[in-house]
Amino acid sequence: MRLAAILASSTALLLSLAWLIYKPAFDSAVAVAACAAALFSSFFLKGERKAKGQTQHVSGSSVGIQAGRDASVRDVKNH
Repeated sequence: MRLAAILASSTALLLSLAWLIYKPAFDSAVAVAACAAALFSSFFLKGERKAKGQTQHVSGSSVGIQAGRDASVRDVKNH
């Protein structure tokens, strides 16, 4: 995902620079600034994270029900 963001923002920056050279105006300059900011911030994206397993902490007087998929809760009684 990081590589895709860098490529997309680089392409957008090149196109907006061409627009600024072809037709210098406030809107094309703002586009260049926004694309440069997007390119700069894309270097700070973190890589893909692996999903953690589920964890749950329940106090002594409560019931904890946790499911990763479909769950049907019936007849839950307090101990």
